[in-house]
Amino acid sequence: MRHRVAGKKLNRNGSHRKALAKNLMRSFVIEWQGKGHIVTTRSKAKFVQPKIEKLISLSRNKTVHNIRRAMAILGDREVVQLLFDEIGPYYSERPGGYTRVLRMVKPRLGDAAVQAYLGYVREDDEYPEGDCRRTDDDSASQDAPAPAAQEADAGDAVTAAADPAQGGDSEQDTASTDDADGDNTVEASVQDQDSAEEESTEAAVSEEAPEQDAADEATDAEDSTDKEQQ
Repeated sequence: MRHRVAGKKLNRNGSHRKALAKNLMRSFVIEWQGKGHIVTTRSKAKFVQPKIEKLISLSRNKTVHNIRRAMAILGDREVVQLLFDEIGPYYSERPGGYTRVLRMVKPRLGDAAVQAYLGYVREDDEYPEGDCRRTDDDSASQDAPAPAAQEADAGDAVTAAADPAQGGDSEQDTASTDDADGDNTVEASVQDQDSAEEESTEAAVSEEAPEQDAADEATDAEDSTDKEQQ
């Protein structure tokens, strides 16, 4: 009997289980910058979750010794750097409970194995589809308009309320424009009358000029006749 024997064999030998846990932990740490979760079978998720929790607890204290311990487990410098630079400081004030395992509704295609969602516990995370803790309040909060949208609606309402005043201003502008057009029309008519009077005056002067010339010639002729008689 397996009394006081921790862990699961997962129908694999020791080296295979070690490689499986290493790959799952690497994938899970990398997903910190991605989706924030991995999807695997329920047995594998429950098998690797305690190992990941201990690894994150190790990364909360960044020392050379802890970095070497993480390197011995993961064997990837970039993954270890991500673990100690981002994940550890994020959970520095949280005493455990960094991950969660949620059973998924749909089984895996092919063998119908029970799938599970293994993800980080973060403030910006939403419950995945099929999670029993996903309530109508979450969907209502998603459907509710954002504050920026509400402010935009309020601004539109204020603009709509101010439209009559703007309409009055536009009417005043139109009336002032019509008055200016009327003044311009009056000035144009006055100028036309002045030009017509000037033209008529010039025509009258041009008609009187030949008559004046004829009268002057007659006067000159009479003067010359008087002189000859004398």
